[in-house]
Amino acid sequence: MGKIGIGAAISLLSFLIIPIPLLVGYLVGITRNVQDGLERPLPEWDDFGQLFKDGLSVMVGQIVYTLPFWVIMCIAVVATAGLGGAAEATATSEDLLAAGFLATWGLVSCLALIFMVAIFFLSPAIVIQYVRTNELGAMFRFGEVIAIARENLGDIVIAALASFGASFVLSAALGVINIIPCLGQIISLVIAIAMGPYLTAVSGHLYGQIASKSWGKEAKFS
Repeated sequence: MGKIGIGAAISLLSFLIIPIPLLVGYLVGITRNVQDGLERPLPEWDDFGQLFKDGLSVMVGQIVYTLPFWVIMCIAVVATAGLGGAAEATATSEDLLAAGFLATWGLVSCLALIFMVAIFFLSPAIVIQYVRTNELGAMFRFGEVIAIARENLGDIVIAALASFGASFVLSAALGVINIIPCLGQIISLVIAIAMGPYLTAVSGHLYGQIASKSWGKEAKFS
């Protein structure tokens, strides 16, 4: 509870940006400890430098993987501006212009959906690849990352459903507790603050199980 409490305190400062890599680094630390079979996998909050390094590395890796999405969005914006300019220059009808806009953003929406599904499977694989190698560059060996995602599709879906289930249960509990006057609202606030770090721990543990399974190790649980 103390470790989750420290995570909650750090998450409250997320608006300062700097604490965000620490929280991501904590997820990485949990993943690493579960992969290595530690009985109590929650790391201590005693090496902020390592946590920051791990978190920032994974965040850089994830940003690189999202670059195609931003390229698509930029192309769509430019295409939309171009259509608007062409319409003014050639007196194109509003119906034709609307059809052009609809076609452009319809295509972008389809591509964005496909990309979001891909990132859904690749995000855990990026973390696992980093934990396995402890190298920033290893996350950009795209073939290896894709192979991790492909070989563990079912486990990644189960991990996502488990995290969603935990989030749903906590949210439902918050709704019930919040009905209690005064005390319930205070308890709900405390739970809400701790919810983010707790779900981070859940995700990290699940990623660690996948990593352990992928490299022939058996995760140990307390």
